[in-house]
Parts: sequence; C-alpha cells; structure tokens
Amino acid sequence: MQVPSVKTLEEYRGIYHREDLWRPVVEEIRGRHMLPDGPCVRGGDGTHIVYLAGPSHVVKLFVPLFEQDFVAERLVGKHLEGRLGVATPAIVAEGEIGGWRYLIMTRVLGRPLEEVWSDMSEDDHQRIVAEVGQMIALVRALSLGGLEPLAVDWAAFLSAQAATAAARHQVSGLPWDPAQEIPAYLESLAPLRSEDFQPVLLLSDITREHVLVSRSGGSWRMVSYVDFGDAMIGHPDYELVAPGLDIARGDRGLLRTLLLSAGYPEAALDETLRRRLTAYTLMHRYVRFEDVIAAVPKAGAASNLDELASVIWPVC
Repeated sequence: MQVPSVKTLEEYRGIYHREDLWRPVVEEIRGRHMLPDGPCVRGGDGTHIVYLAGPSHVVKLFVPLFEQDFVAERLVGKHLEGRLGVATPAIVAEGEIGGWRYLIMTRVLGRPLEEVWSDMSEDDHQRIVAEVGQMIALVRALSLGGLEPLAVDWAAFLSAQAATAAARHQVSGLPWDPAQEIPAYLESLAPLRSEDFQPVLLLSDITREHVLVSRSGGSWRMVSYVDFGDAMIGHPDYELVAPGLDIARGDRGLLRTLLLSAGYPEAALDETLRRRLTAYTLMHRYVRFEDVIAAVPKAGAASNLDELASVIWPVC
C-alpha cells in the first residue's frame, strides 16, 4: 500500500483532495479492521482526511505534520465519552499506515449546525447556543487526570501568540491598520492574562461545523459534538473565541446566552471581560482578522480595536 509522503503544508494541500490517493488507503484500513460494507464517502474539508466508512464508522487519517492532533483527538475522545450530555464519536480502533496515524470512530447523529442555521427560528438559535454553553460548563468541570500531554505553558503560549499577532492580522482594504495597534493593545491587557487561574480542558474549536443538531417535535436541539484535535489545557476564557465568533457572530443576545449558560455570572459580563475576550481573539491560534470580518461583517467598519471589541463582543 503506497501512502503519500508529505514534508510541507504546501505539499499536503496539493494532494488533499486527491481521491485516487486517499480512497485506497481508507479501503485498506477498512479491510484491516473488518468494518461493515457500505458507501465510503469523503467528509467535509478540514485539517485531516476524513471518510464516512459505511453506515456506522468514520476513518480519520492524521497528516504527520500535525501529530499532536492525533494525540489530542485520541485522549479527549476517550476522556469525554458519555460525559458531555450529547453524543461524541467513540474510538473503536487506532493504527498506523505508511507513517500516518489513524482513528476509527463511531458515526454520530445530527447535521452540522452550519447547514441548517439559516432555517432555524430565533428560539432555536437561543436554545442551541445555550446548549453549547452548557457543554462548555461540563467540560470545564471535568478532571484533567490523564490529559497531561495536552498541558500548555500558558504564559509562554500567550507571549508567543502576542509576539506574532500583528503579523497574523495583516489585512488590506480597511481605513485603518489593525496590526499597528495590536502590540500596544495586548500589552495594555497583560494584567488581564494573569497566570492566577484554574486551568481547564479547552476544545478550542467549537464551531458551527462541529456542533451537530437534529430537529424533533418542531424544535432544533444539539445532539452531538465532533472533533477534538485542537484540544489543549489552558485559560477558560480562550474557549469562548471560537463559538463567540463562529456561532454567535456579534449577536448580543446570543453572546450573553452563551456566556451565562457556560457559567459566567451576570455581573461578570462587563467591559473587562469584553477586552479580555478581544485579547484572546487576537491571540487565538486559528483566527485571522479576515475571519473576524467574515463572521461579523460590521467589524470591517470599526476604526480602532476598542470599536472592534464593542462589535464582536457586545456582552455589556
């Protein structure tokens, strides 16, 4: 079995959609583990290669460039099984093929939230966001025992993210340059990034793609959650960036529902929290300024970072 060898992200991107390369590899994995027959369908685009293998399984092939994603998916998948109040994929087998690690997981019910959001009522939106917040609260309450490989030197992580934030957020076509303001803004908020906090498990990528929903009795509910490859241990507020931007998208009511359901008291929804969440947005591993504008178009009209904070985090 010939498995592609990639040494750079550019090489990987060049073959990512090559069905002629990946389907034989996945079929080999199915045969190894005697998975039931059935259609083998490529999953949605993401970092890794995912196939829906028959009626009940998923094969996820992890590019060696991001080995830590396999570690996180495996550890957190097992850690959270049966503990989130919604279904998560159960890991049934793992292995390696041609230097690529893989997991075989059970398929879970539901449709990605991004597919049906526009068909939902405002009550549905509020309900789903509340359920996401409740899931965040459950994750935060869990013991970290066994998750030591996901530990992060938080101070060092933030320093590195702050040092590169201006370069990550270069964007053209705006009447101002966010990158020029970022270093001073983050420096002014350094006290808000105190090391005096209780670390928690962070899923780090709670988005409309990974929240699965189903309609029953005329209402939409969250029924499953997938993808733990970005998980790490760190500050609780960091978790809010992905759902805040990608699910609530600058809607004040939805943001407040998310925060209150996650366990933030009403009194904590203040300017200090708004600025701290803005700082974590600027320092997030996967957020770029163009992503912020795509999620919250009004952000493109902001003329400074304080205005931007008010637009994307209208929590008070």
